[in-house]
Amino acid sequence: MNELNLDDDSFIISDDVWGNAKRNLIDRFKLSSKFDICNNLIKDFEAINTKWKYKSDFEVFIRESKLEDFISANGETIFVSTIHKAKGKEFDHVFLLLENFDAREDEKKRLLYVAMTRAKQNLTIHLNGNYLDKLKTEKLERVENNNTFQPPSGLALHLSHKDLNLGYFEYVQKRVDTLTSGDSITVSDEGCKNEKGEFVLKFSKKFLERLGKIQESGFELKEAKVNFIVHWIDNDKKIEVKIVLPELHFEKIRM
Repeated sequence: MNELNLDDDSFIISDDVWGNAKRNLIDRFKLSSKFDICNNLIKDFEAINTKWKYKSDFEVFIRESKLEDFISANGETIFVSTIHKAKGKEFDHVFLLLENFDAREDEKKRLLYVAMTRAKQNLTIHLNGNYLDKLKTEKLERVENNNTFQPPSGLALHLSHKDLNLGYFEYVQKRVDTLTSGDSITVSDEGCKNEKGEFVLKFSKKFLERLGKIQESGFELKEAKVNFIVHWIDNDKKIEVKIVLPELHFEKIRM
C-alpha cells in the first residue's frame, strides 16, 4: 500500500503504478521470510481483479484476508494455536493435544467440538483420557503409546506482544525500519539487538520470569530471528508504532 503512493482522490490503480509498486516491493523485501505470503496475496487479488484494480477493493481484500490463506500448498508451515484462537478457522491437517483435558462440563464439550471441526482432511488427537473411547466413525484408527520419551533437544518460541516491552518501541522506530522477517538478531539478557549492537526490542518482566524458568530447566538461548513486524497502536499516546515479534531458539545444555 505504501509503494502505491496514491492520493486521497485516486480510486483506480493504473497498471503502471501497480507494476512499479510490485517492483519496489520485490527490491525491498525479496529476502524476507514472509515475502512468498505477500506475493501470493497480490497474485490472488490480481486473479480476481483482471480488468480494473480499485484502491478501496485492495484495502478491503488485505484487511479481510487471513495469513493462512496465502501459505503455499507445498509449504511446511505449522500454526500453533489455542482452541479459542482457532475458532472460525480451518486447516487441512489438525493435531489436537489434550493433556489432562476435562470433558465433563458442557463448556468444555463445546470447546472440544470447535477444536475437532477445524480439520478439513485429517484430524489427529493426542490425549491421556478415555472420554473419546466410545467415539465411532469411518476410517478411525486408535493407537495406544506407552513409550517414555526423552526431553526435546531444542525449543522454539514465537513471542507475542505480551512478551515484549511495548513502550520501548517508540524510541527505536528507525532501527525497526531496517529489519525484515527472517533477519538474525542477537540475544541478550534484556532483549535482542541488531548487527550494530543496538537494542531493537526488550522483553517484558513477565517473559523475563518465563525465560529464567526455561533456563533453569536446562535450556540455553542460542539465537533469535525476526518473525513478524506488525503495527501497534498506543491508545494512551495516540500513536502507531512498528513492533518486532521475534522467534527464539533454545538448545538443551549437555551436562
